[in-house]
Amino acid sequence: MRKILFALIPIFSMVNVFGQKTEYSVALNSGLFSFSGKSVQSTTFMIRSDNLKITYTNNPYGSQKGLCYGLSGNVKRVSKKGFIVGFDLGFEQLRSKISIDAISGNTGTSTYQYAATGKTFTEFNFINLRPFIGYRLAAKSLNFDISVGFDVGFCLKAKEDGSASATNGTNYKTSTARKMITTDIRPGLQLAVGYKKFGIYTGYYWGLKNYKAGYIGGTNDAYSRLLRFGVSYLLK
Repeated sequence: MRKILFALIPIFSMVNVFGQKTEYSVALNSGLFSFSGKSVQSTTFMIRSDNLKITYTNNPYGSQKGLCYGLSGNVKRVSKKGFIVGFDLGFEQLRSKISIDAISGNTGTSTYQYAATGKTFTEFNFINLRPFIGYRLAAKSLNFDISVGFDVGFCLKAKEDGSASATNGTNYKTSTARKMITTDIRPGLQLAVGYKKFGIYTGYYWGLKNYKAGYIGGTNDAYSRLLRFGVSYLLK
């Protein structure tokens, strides 16, 4: 955390140099979240222990996109020449998805396997801080902002929620904690269009933290990918 704060000091120093107008806004966003990496899959299976009454997803880090949501507040300074410096602070829930095609179980004395159909969502709750710099192009009543920055995502909670119907007629469910990281760093590029007090925006962000770094054995390589889009309202 201390390193992050020191990294932000030059950015906020630039605010005093270039800032001429301060804008405050709030935003609601959605997006599509998934994972990328050598150990990421689109399909996996559930593991069931009948004795322990535990069910979990073998590999919950899916390459399929899940729908996300979030809200944030935004402060930025815009110079007379169009340079932008600012930051967002908000809450966001990110969800990836993976399909389930089998159940692999153990009764304590024997094993079994059934074909299945289902899916697992892995959900992450984040507090995001996003410092950014950019440039504004003004055209009549429209503003076009392009910015580069990075999310510093503080993970509050992570879990998987899934269900699958097997060929033996049983419906299997899973709800398992999956918090393996405390922070994720996601550089990204964002485009925004503003009209009077309203705006729309979209951006793409790629994570630098390996979500499977704490796993042992095999190939463990899973990084976040996020396409974010939303609407904003200018307060001042």
